[in-house]
Amino acid sequence: MQDSYDLDEVRLLTPVAVGQPGKRTFFLALGQTGRWLRVWLEKEELQALAMAVRQFLLALHEKNPHLSERAESTPMSADVPIGLPSAELELDELTLGHDEGVATLDVMAHGFGPRRADKVAVHLRATLGQLRQLGNQADGICAAGRPRCPVCGEPIDPTGHVCAASN
Repeated sequence: MQDSYDLDEVRLLTPVAVGQPGKRTFFLALGQTGRWLRVWLEKEELQALAMAVRQFLLALHEKNPHLSERAESTPMSADVPIGLPSAELELDELTLGHDEGVATLDVMAHGFGPRRADKVAVHLRATLGQLRQLGNQADGICAAGRPRCPVCGEPIDPTGHVCAASN
């Protein structure tokens, strides 16, 4: 496995949920034509990413209201490629940045499975429109899970819910 991946002009930047609500697993599919990475993360990390994207874009717009999102410059696919990824990673840290009108995402991860100790750096560049699309998709995926109890905030299973806060 490589120690780093540089993905300029990313064409694949999408969150994915696999399984039934309550038993789903989550990953980010990142890549270019012919080369993609699967970065596994928890639902809470995906929710935090969606919130960070919103805050990042808002702060960037407030700082420079004339900044264009140029979503049309690099077409994106929401479809996960068929076939195996170039690497399977587990998320350790994700940092958002901005450089000359382009969003940057720096991901620190470790190898998935028996090579967990291997640290891997992923650097990608995306348009601000692509970043907004990622945040919106992440929000949609997280919202499609089990409903939350209005009293305690815990998920409500289809079989019912015992609310610790109401007992």
